[in-house]
Amino acid sequence: MKFSTRTPEVIWSLLLLPSLASAKYNSIRTLVPTTDDIVNFGVDGALTDGVSCLGAEDFFAAFEGDCNFEDLSAAIATKLPASCDHTAAEELEILLVSEAKLRGLCESAWDAHVATHRYPFASVSGFGTEWDKEYYDGNTNWNEEIETLYDTIVDERANHLRTDANRVLDLYKAEAERDPIEFPSYISNFDSCDLRTVMCCWSADRQANDNNGNCATPYDTKCKDSDPGDNTDLCAVDMARTTSSSSHVDDGFAIFEGNSEGPIHCHGFAWGQDSFEDAARYKGNNLFYVSMYDHMHQRGYVRNVPGAPMCGCLEKMPIVSRSDCTEIAETASWTFQWSAEQNEFTARLDEVEVAFNACQGLNNNNNNLEAYYRRLVEEGRATQAEFETFQNTIVGSNNCGSAMNELLNEKGYVYDPEPTLEGWTQAYGKGSLIPVEHQLLRPGTHFTKQGGDDPARHLNSNISPVFYAKRWCASCVASHREIIYKRLTAIPEDFDFYDLFTENWVNSPANVNLLDFTLHSSMEDALADKNPWSFCNYNDPGIGFPRDCGPTNSVTGQWNSLNRGGQSNVAFYVWNENPSITDEARPSPDPTVEFKAVEPGFCVNNGADQNSGFYKIAEGDFETAEKQLECATWCAAYSGHTGCEAIWNQRNRGCYVHTEPVTNGNGVANHACWVNAETA
Repeated sequence: MKFSTRTPEVIWSLLLLPSLASAKYNSIRTLVPTTDDIVNFGVDGALTDGVSCLGAEDFFAAFEGDCNFEDLSAAIATKLPASCDHTAAEELEILLVSEAKLRGLCESAWDAHVATHRYPFASVSGFGTEWDKEYYDGNTNWNEEIETLYDTIVDERANHLRTDANRVLDLYKAEAERDPIEFPSYISNFDSCDLRTVMCCWSADRQANDNNGNCATPYDTKCKDSDPGDNTDLCAVDMARTTSSSSHVDDGFAIFEGNSEGPIHCHGFAWGQDSFEDAARYKGNNLFYVSMYDHMHQRGYVRNVPGAPMCGCLEKMPIVSRSDCTEIAETASWTFQWSAEQNEFTARLDEVEVAFNACQGLNNNNNNLEAYYRRLVEEGRATQAEFETFQNTIVGSNNCGSAMNELLNEKGYVYDPEPTLEGWTQAYGKGSLIPVEHQLLRPGTHFTKQGGDDPARHLNSNISPVFYAKRWCASCVASHREIIYKRLTAIPEDFDFYDLFTENWVNSPANVNLLDFTLHSSMEDALADKNPWSFCNYNDPGIGFPRDCGPTNSVTGQWNSLNRGGQSNVAFYVWNENPSITDEARPSPDPTVEFKAVEPGFCVNNGADQNSGFYKIAEGDFETAEKQLECATWCAAYSGHTGCEAIWNQRNRGCYVHTEPVTNGNGVANHACWVNAETA
């Protein structure tokens, strides 16, 4: 419900008139003025008459909408006689005197409705307050039991969630969509929501066949330790914030680097500072919907993140990157009754429909709790200071590293995730990885074969251009925690590897995967020329190494940058033996030698589609002869290739390398296939 704060266009001077000075009226009552009794000052300061067209007789105005000046005015407009010389808004101002009194009338109607319709939260589960507390900490049979056919009557299941929690569905249909549900602030998880935000985070899925999570049938073998749909990164748990009633310890913490936490699903809701807005009045309904109906009953999501409640005020929850979000939409029917004898309005809230929708966030960033809170700030329903505190828990994408550092610093720890690497010299670092900026990646250093002790080490030099650099990323996914960059060809004399790695990962000049360099997941693979990464992309201004490059396909969100966010805890190293490497530059491969003539269709192995050992090298359409030659050249440079495939004008378009046997192209349109000349 929204209450208008629009300033009335007419300012009354009732209390200054002798005939009204002794009148008694309460917050929702006024006197009906006559032409002899009252004058008022209009917006322009001129004296105007203020005579009610309706107040002499009883009437009512019924409408559907918000209890505010605008919606009530619209209902009053339908009652005004044609002879009335002023607008419905002016009539309402005459009858009510002020919007403040309308606010009191609306609140009184709501209080009366709550007194007769509110559903106590203690009755939601049917098991009592202590059970509810345990449920919201991630315990009780609703969270812990998994459906089974063992130890039951033959062919009859036990621990069936929707049977055990069937009252949740009944309550959703009978109460949650039409009556206010109490918000359980008496449970410690929800007792001090200073940010007016609640979040739940689930770590398990116990229900199959609902298109959510990975629980499957048969339950006894395919639903143990099942995961919810992953929608966030779990950064850390600070047990001091969860209160001992949930974590059962006074302090402690856990941090989760990379994806070590496994799939976690978080969902929450928030409300503004005005206690009369829809989101505030129906926050108990939203808690029931998010925590019990939508996620537990409908999706089977259960269990808490260890050390934290399953649901609670945001300030008590784990530190995460993001959360989904639900907001309330109320459709209400109101009746305002005017009594000519009593000279007052009474109001009644007749009927309510409550809808639960994905939050509409700022800048159309929907179903996102952070974006929704930004909207609250934009609309004046929350403060910027509150939002900054909000960001201590929901830290934003790719910000887990910084959040972990802050928590460690708060606990008195110095974070050293990767000690000095033997055989390597650090050339750059940021975040927790000892910020340093040496000149070892700048032009003119022999560590990147650009000069230094030997100025001959530059483009077209006969001296080996090969060197190795490493990026270590403390908070990246496992595949990107350690990446080796192996240089294969000579580089321009003034090429700036510092800029390439830290801010502008580009392919020109002379920086094309498989041709000018290879990427590897270990130094052992790099030295042996094994398992080069197949996929790379480039040229997004401000995005540094390695953009979306990945071992076999695109992997997003692992890049670093000086100015655009990204991974915050990274370091680059150069290998100490780089200056002494004498390996020859790798010659550019000739696809006409490596492959048989191109054939139409996708590559098959004796008529069967070959989907194993099939890695993407680049995205885009490869229809023209020029693009196909480019694709074949990349494939020819890939160690261990058996074939190459180009695709265009369809969803999976791109350039792919084969490493398992292929024999020919099958003639299918929008595909081209090359088969290794030696293995065919």
